[in-house]
Amino acid sequence: MIETCPHCQEPLNLTDSQKAKIQTALEKLPPGNLLKLGCPLCQKPFELKPDGSLPGKQTKKIAPVALTGARKVAIAPPPPPDLGWLSSGKMQEKEVIEDTLMALILMNRGSGMTIVREAYEDEGFLPVIAESADDAIDHMQFTAFAAVVLHSRFDEDSLSSNTLHIFMQKMAMIRRRNIHYTLIGPEFQTLYDLQALSNSANLVVNDKELRHFRLILKKSLHESQKLFGPLAEALVNRGRIPNSIWLDIKARNEQKMKSAVLKDLLEVSS
Repeated sequence: MIETCPHCQEPLNLTDSQKAKIQTALEKLPPGNLLKLGCPLCQKPFELKPDGSLPGKQTKKIAPVALTGARKVAIAPPPPPDLGWLSSGKMQEKEVIEDTLMALILMNRGSGMTIVREAYEDEGFLPVIAESADDAIDHMQFTAFAAVVLHSRFDEDSLSSNTLHIFMQKMAMIRRRNIHYTLIGPEFQTLYDLQALSNSANLVVNDKELRHFRLILKKSLHESQKLFGPLAEALVNRGRIPNSIWLDIKARNEQKMKSAVLKDLLEVSS
């Protein structure tokens, strides 16, 4: 089983359950297929062969064959690909829409979670609901979420003991800067930047202001983009990171402005 990323050479730190899931996925791979994964640190994708090794690398050393005269050695061709999926019309691999910003939400189900989910959908995010903190960390190992939302009373009695919050605090900064982290709870003062900073978050929201979450989120994303956008652009230009949520948000906002201007022009001309 692979232990380090082939790109950044950093350890993947896989849990036993994650290793078991990867092993199960490898065993179910059709002949000739590869398992697609992603590094949780540098976010670059890589693939594994059914034996758990990287493509192009041999797991066993092959002794050289001495050539004698014009003797030819017959080499068996690889088997043809499995086309069983054609009859069902479904792909066997999970398809990921790479240009969609994804938001991971950790809240107890109810009206508050519905408000938060719909607010992210309005901003162009694809919300994913986590069932537990461990489930969320499992998702984040191989999915580059652009936003994470945690309620301080979710899965634990206190924020300080929440495993997801501890995970976010210990995350490498080059990855952490590319995530908009929101904390919600009765102990927070909405949009209080100092309180957010002290909790390693981008935004804090009190439960009483959840009904205004859509406007609060829009304001926070706008201000965070202005703060982190220039740094993200420099890191991308230098090849330090492949992409950034802040550049994506900037591009989407510019497209919205162009669409609004075009709509106004069409209404005037008509």
